[in-house]
Amino acid sequence: MESLEAWSAILDGFEHDIALAVSGGPAARWVPPTDAGPLPAALADRVRRILDAQADAVAMLTRLKHDAGTQLSAIDAVPSGSASDRPLLLDVRG
Repeated sequence: MESLEAWSAILDGFEHDIALAVSGGPAARWVPPTDAGPLPAALADRVRRILDAQADAVAMLTRLKHDAGTQLSAIDAVPSGSASDRPLLLDVRG
């Protein structure tokens, strides 16, 4: 396979994986290509855009992970069980 075609297919895969990650889809295991050859200069701008999109996706997923952790901590702080003699109040407005 010609290097430009091989790299275009690899970059298509990266773009697909980024879109899948930001939409909440399952992450596929990445296997590095072994026969693509050097990156053609004609694809350098596309690679930069993909790197930027990947960095944006990582930042978004990191924020979501943090937010989920914060919510789980709030849930863990609420006493469980029905043996309490006093009413419980959960502040949902934050």
